Amino acid sequence: MEIKEECLAYLGQYYKELFFGTANKRYRSMTGADLKHRLNRLSQETLNGVEKPNELNDIHAMFAKVCAYLMHKEERLKPGPALDQLKENWKKMEDFCGMLAAKDMEYLPELTEEELEHVLKMQGIRRYLLTNSLERAYQLFYLPKTIKKGIRESVKRRPEDEYPETRAMKRRFILHIGPTNSGKTHDALERLKTASHGAYFGPLRLLALEVYDRLNGENIPCSMITGEETLEVAGACCQACTVEMLNEHEYFDVAVVDECQMVADPYRGHNWTRAVLGLRAEEIHLCMAPEAEDIIVQMIKRCGDTFKIVRHKRNTRLTLEEKPYSLKKDLKKGDALIVFSKKSVLALAAHLENQGVHCSVIYGSLPPATRREQVRRFLEKETEVVVSTDAIGMGLNLPIRRIVFIETRKFDGVGRRSLLPEEIKQIAGRAGRFGLYDEGFVAVLDDLELIKDGLERRPIPIMKAYIGFPEQLLKLPAEIDTLVKIWASMETPSIYEKMEVDELLALYVSFEHVQRDHMDEFSKEEIYKLITCSVDIDNKLVMDLWKDYCRDYRDVEELQFPYSPGPDLYDLESYYKMLDLYFQFSRKVGLPVQEENLVEERRNTEEEISRILKTECASYTRKCTICGKELSWDYPFSICERCFERGKRVHPRRR
Repeated sequence: MEIKEECLAYLGQYYKELFFGTANKRYRSMTGADLKHRLNRLSQETLNGVEKPNELNDIHAMFAKVCAYLMHKEERLKPGPALDQLKENWKKMEDFCGMLAAKDMEYLPELTEEELEHVLKMQGIRRYLLTNSLERAYQLFYLPKTIKKGIRESVKRRPEDEYPETRAMKRRFILHIGPTNSGKTHDALERLKTASHGAYFGPLRLLALEVYDRLNGENIPCSMITGEETLEVAGACCQACTVEMLNEHEYFDVAVVDECQMVADPYRGHNWTRAVLGLRAEEIHLCMAPEAEDIIVQMIKRCGDTFKIVRHKRNTRLTLEEKPYSLKKDLKKGDALIVFSKKSVLALAAHLENQGVHCSVIYGSLPPATRREQVRRFLEKETEVVVSTDAIGMGLNLPIRRIVFIETRKFDGVGRRSLLPEEIKQIAGRAGRFGLYDEGFVAVLDDLELIKDGLERRPIPIMKAYIGFPEQLLKLPAEIDTLVKIWASMETPSIYEKMEVDELLALYVSFEHVQRDHMDEFSKEEIYKLITCSVDIDNKLVMDLWKDYCRDYRDVEELQFPYSPGPDLYDLESYYKMLDLYFQFSRKVGLPVQEENLVEERRNTEEEISRILKTECASYTRKCTICGKELSWDYPFSICERCFERGKRVHPRRR
């Protein structure tokens, strides 16, 4: 970076006045040897060895001590050799001011003299520079204030005003409000079928796939567009998409947005907010749980659009069984047993399989086609019960007679907690199927009162809708992590809340680590595109592949096709996510995709996962990690009591 001469001259003079001025009058005593050592260290040679701006903090502090010492001694020395030596050292340190200024400027963005003046006149910065580098002072004092001002100028005060093309329209909303299994989405899709150019937006690829199959099955050409997969149909008049794929510049005559209560999700909710505020369609059908009504209505009113509400009721009764459920005595065909981790799903299914009860299993990391295969086996009575996580609460229409809460506590990323009323309703609502079961039942193994209270309690209205990071802020003069942190710390207008940014920042740190020596070669827009990939940051195999792609994509004509890490269930599920990432990353950076190979590998992986779940499910019993003894499916520890006691005897606790 070229440093302007006028900036160097200004900063050099500023440092002379600072380090030899009243702000640096705090005297520090030192021996002659200390002074000599420090004078030798304060040189161009030392500055040439500096590689990071934080290394300048110690140099600033040392320089301040030496200058304060020289000023103190100058007032006390009489004319003679000692004073002459002091003046010679003084001259060296004045010269060092210019050297330090030049080094400090290397770590700042290109500034005009006026901008540099503005930085150096900020309150509190003079004393701070006595012990810290200019880059650090710039980050701490100048940048937050400047960026906050830039954010206020760049981002509209009202999130609704971020979509001027949409605000010029007069949209009509139809709000389909009701509990699970009340036909909300069905009725909205009936209207979508009549569209000349329509779209469905949902939370899951599985849901988009169901709509794609349903419309094409009724001879209505429909394409599917998700971040991980695209299925183009010639002459399509509709598209089934995940909500992240919404293009606010595309016009539709009819659109359906499903599961709008997701506006309250801190990580993905901003996508539903963007759909409500920015979707360009004359007629928009929003399907939601009752707790989302107030917040969605407020958003529509702030947009100046019209709406009507269609209330849906369950087509079947939902009855809570008052007696505690016994897994040994009360298990019946058609039951869906609910636990809250993949490990518990597989352990419980293995326990039942070993007792001769065939199970379909459903959890979040299963590929869509595998979930559909598990549903098919249940529909065709190849299996008798379903063992599932709360993934059953969204996107799966199963003929379930009874939902059984085997567990009532779940891990939410922070700690284990009891289920919330809206979660209980969402899951329990899957019981009963119109035309097959006129009544759905809910049972619970333990904590009956929690489930009863959750079903009876009125839903707590959603108070805030999440908004996403505005990409136009990338034009401001700061790094992405700084921009995101400052944006996230600022106040949010009225009914809105800022999205959670921890995963975004974690990916930025990973990208920074991968490209540590080449960050200045990437535009912020390009980096942001890569760190907004849909990546499972908790899966090491997937994250390692993402890092490899970030490192290599500029130097290759095609991304390396993923390899399968192994034959077990975890490896296969990870491999499927790696295939999704390969497709998504290739599309984002404009590289070709091995379409045929991708389709074949996805199909083979789905089939192998389905085969394992069908033929080897009984092998997923919990076992002691030390002796291999089989444990009960709900045993809370990884080692048996005998091994635990043996370990206590071998390694007694120290007192």
